[in-house]
Amino acid sequence: MDRKIIFVLLGNALVAFAFTFALPVIYAAGFMHSVFATVFFLALAAGVAFVGKTFVRLGRRHRRRLPLLESAVTMLLIFPLVAAFGALPFYLSGWLPPLDAFLETVSDVTTAGISLLSARAPYILRLWQSALMWFGSLVFLVMLVTMMPEVSGSFGMELSLQGGQNLSPRFSQMFLILKRVAKVYAGLTVFSALLFKLAGLGGWDAVLMAMRCISTGGGNFFPARGNVLVECAAIFSMLLACGNFLFYYRLAVTLPPAAAKRKENIFRRGISYVKTLRKNFVGNVKHFYSNTEVKVITAIIFIGAAIIFLSSYRRGLLVDYGAGFRYALFHVVSFLSTTGIYLTPLENAHDFDRFFIFLMAVFGGCMGSVTGGLKMIRVVVLTKVAAAELTKVMHPRMITSIRVNGLAVPPKIIGRILGFFFLSLLTLFVCAAVLSFMGPKFSEAVAISVACLTSVGVLPGICDAATFLSLPAAGKIFCVLILIVGRLEIFALLVAVAGLVSRRNFKEW
Repeated sequence: MDRKIIFVLLGNALVAFAFTFALPVIYAAGFMHSVFATVFFLALAAGVAFVGKTFVRLGRRHRRRLPLLESAVTMLLIFPLVAAFGALPFYLSGWLPPLDAFLETVSDVTTAGISLLSARAPYILRLWQSALMWFGSLVFLVMLVTMMPEVSGSFGMELSLQGGQNLSPRFSQMFLILKRVAKVYAGLTVFSALLFKLAGLGGWDAVLMAMRCISTGGGNFFPARGNVLVECAAIFSMLLACGNFLFYYRLAVTLPPAAAKRKENIFRRGISYVKTLRKNFVGNVKHFYSNTEVKVITAIIFIGAAIIFLSSYRRGLLVDYGAGFRYALFHVVSFLSTTGIYLTPLENAHDFDRFFIFLMAVFGGCMGSVTGGLKMIRVVVLTKVAAAELTKVMHPRMITSIRVNGLAVPPKIIGRILGFFFLSLLTLFVCAAVLSFMGPKFSEAVAISVACLTSVGVLPGICDAATFLSLPAAGKIFCVLILIVGRLEIFALLVAVAGLVSRRNFKEW
C-alpha cells in the first residue's frame, strides 16, 4: 500500500480544514470582542495546519494516480481524523466530555447533526458546529467525484448526470472536477445565506442556517420559528441540497450566451445577448425538469406533503390549513434531504406520519447531492427492475430494457445497485443487532442504525440526542463507526478490509 499518497490526501484535507477555523475567529474577534476565544481558535487552526503540512511533507513524490485500496483507506480515515481536531473546542470549553465531543463532531462532519450540545451552549460553539457540517459536506462532495468512482464504481452517477462527466482517478482530472463542485457548493451557500437574510434573520443566523441547510447537517438550531419567510427559505435551501451538484454546474456553464459578433453595434449586441440568455434559461429549465430524479423527487415531495396534511386533517389537528400544509411540506423536504430539522414537536405525532418521515430519510435526494439515504436514482432503478421482472413472469419471451433519462442502464450498473441494496439491508440488521446487545431495545437499535446510516441523525419520537447520550461508551464508539460507514457507503469499508487482508495473505504466501 502506498502510504505516501494517503499522507498527501489527509494532509491536504487538514490544511483545508484549518481555514474552517476562520469563521469562529472572525466572530470571536469582531462580535464577541474576546481575545481569549480569538487566540484559542487561532491556535487550533495553526496546530491543524502544521499537522497537515507535516503529512504533506511525508507524502512527497507520490503517484499521480489514485489506486483503489488507498482511496478506500483514505475515505475511512479522513472523517475521524478531522473529527479528532474538530472535537477540541467542544471538549476544551467544558461543554462535552471527550467521547461525547468526538461523537458530536463525527455526526457534524458526516452531516448527521445529532446535536449533543446543550441549548445553553454559547453561540460560537453553534457556529463551529455549523462550520463542521459545511466542511464535512464539502469533503463528501470531493470524495464523491474523485475517490468514490474508484471504490464503488460510482454506480448511479452516470445515470444521474446523463453521461455528462468523465470521472477519473487521475489527479489532473480530479482537481478539475473538485474546483467545479466547490464553486457550486460555495455559490449555493452564499445564495442560501442571502435568502435567509432577506427573510429577516440576522447576518450570523443567516450564515449559520445556510451552512446547515445546504450541507444537510440540520441539528436542533432553528431561529425565528413561525416566521413564514424563514421557513420558506429553509425549504428552498434544503431542496437545493437535494440536487446533483455536478448537474448544477453543467446548467450554469451552458447558461451564459456566446460572445456576440463584433461587427454588430452595442444596441444589437445587447438585444442579441438578452434573447440568447432567455433562450438558454428556458432550455436549462426544461433540461432540469426532464431529469428523472428531479421529476420523481418533485412528485414525492408534493404527494408526501399532501398525505401528511390529509392525515392531520382527518384527525382534526389542523387549525390553519395554510400553516398545516407548509409544516407538512417542510418536514417532507427536511427528511427527504436527510437534514432532520423539524418545526413542531413530532414526538406525539401519529405513527403513520413518523413512518412516512422515516421512509423519506431512507430514500434521500439525487445522486451527486450531499444527502444521505439510498439516493433517488437507485430507488428508480430498483423499482424498474422489479417491474421488469414482474413483466417477464407474465410474458417469459419478452425482452425488457431498463431505461433512465432515455438511456439504457447497463447490466453491470444494475448488478451493483442490487448489491448495494442488499449490503445496505444487511448492514442495517447487523448494526441493529450489535446495538441491541449493548443495551437499547431492538426498536431503538433499529432507529439509531437508520438515523446513522442515512445521516439524518434524528427520527422524531423514535431516537434523538437523548437516545445517543444514554448509550454506553461502547455504543457511542459503535455509532461513530456507523456514521462513517453510512456516509461513505459500505463499499469503502469492504474494499479497505478486503484489500488489506488479501495483501497480507499474499505476503505470507
